[in-house]
Amino acid sequence: MSRRKPERIVKSKVNWKKRSQVNRLHLVMTFVMIAICISAAAGVGLAVIEIFDPFAEPEPVSSAVRSEAESSQAEPALPVYGNDFNLVLANSEEALPDSFSVLLTTYQGVEMDERIVPALEAMLGAAAEDGVTLRITACYRSAEEQDAEYRRRVDALMESGSTRVRAEDSVQSSFGRGGYNEAQTGMTVTFASEDEDFASGEASRWLSKNAIRFGFTLRFPQGSEDETGREYDPASYRYVGIQNAEKMRQLSMCLEEYAAYVGQQQG
Repeated sequence: MSRRKPERIVKSKVNWKKRSQVNRLHLVMTFVMIAICISAAAGVGLAVIEIFDPFAEPEPVSSAVRSEAESSQAEPALPVYGNDFNLVLANSEEALPDSFSVLLTTYQGVEMDERIVPALEAMLGAAAEDGVTLRITACYRSAEEQDAEYRRRVDALMESGSTRVRAEDSVQSSFGRGGYNEAQTGMTVTFASEDEDFASGEASRWLSKNAIRFGFTLRFPQGSEDETGREYDPASYRYVGIQNAEKMRQLSMCLEEYAAYVGQQQG
């Protein structure tokens, strides 16, 4: 009986080739993933450099933005007060409230309420930059001084032939009595300039255009004589605060009309 030879086991070439292909594919995919990661990192790096480039020169500021910034620096923030101060009234029909007290100071040789000085100083500075000179001639006057000057003016008119009634009416409409007068607030500034006729001069035109920027408004405007009880005065400007001054211009109101308007709005 013949002995059978043991069977030989032959490895399949096909299986070996498949493993080789799989390994090669894994290697390729690994390289691809590495390349993708490197590309992504490079893209992020470039984006960061574009946004936060420490070596980039700053972009030039436009002249409009620069001038606005310079303007804001030239006009510092001004104090803000409540309407119990801003809109206090004193006229021929209404005496200055007993609750109101003037905080007196002297600015450019003239007595006034110290609370208006920052705005007034800023306004005079702005006018000077525009080549306009504003000189302050009057502001605060006590009730006693007001009455003394009132009587002097009445007597002067009577000596020139006017009756007392007419003299008092005339002085009241142009000057006023003590306690019933804007001068006792220390908030209305009377200006003068080199112009012979202030109303038509450069100073008056500048104030008409720019005073509201600093919280001032014409105290005795033309056409409002019945409301103010005073004749038109182009040289007297009253501090009321910036927002009130702007609103008064929009509504074309004098102080008496505007104070009544605000009172109605507040109920």
